[in-house]
Amino acid sequence: MWGQVLQRDPWNREAHHELLTYMFPSWHGTGGEMFHWAQERCAHAPRGLSIHVLPLVALAEMHRQRMEVEGHRYGLTVHPWTDNPSTGQAWDNWWAYRAPSRPHAAFHDDANYLAHALSFANRHREAGEVFDAIGPYATDVPWSYCGAAQTLFTRHRAWAVKASAP
Repeated sequence: MWGQVLQRDPWNREAHHELLTYMFPSWHGTGGEMFHWAQERCAHAPRGLSIHVLPLVALAEMHRQRMEVEGHRYGLTVHPWTDNPSTGQAWDNWWAYRAPSRPHAAFHDDANYLAHALSFANRHREAGEVFDAIGPYATDVPWSYCGAAQTLFTRHRAWAVKASAP
């Protein structure tokens, strides 16, 4: 089936997200396999495509799984987004080259992953631009993986606005 996707629409966002979900360790894959595949697809994807958030989706899923399995031993203070190169790569290869006047159907889903990653990486100034494009459209995932989704979205949005102020 994947061969058909590559033949018909090699950068189809939904197909990539479905395959990544299939590779989640809670489904049929492993963490390493999931990350490797996401990073490999990004390495070949043209700039401007939201495919570049796939590693952030994988990172959020691994965080969610570790919180589920390890609970308080893992802790909310551990944020795998700090110093993770995938955040900068998504910014550089998707956000900086996207067509802002023509957002795709799942734009808010992808932009929330990027805003979340930038926020938890303490890159609030850049996150401000993403929050501005998102508007009030917070998605439950990935925010809920780190606590109360709406509370976290609102808090990080406020920090981003403050960091972006002249």
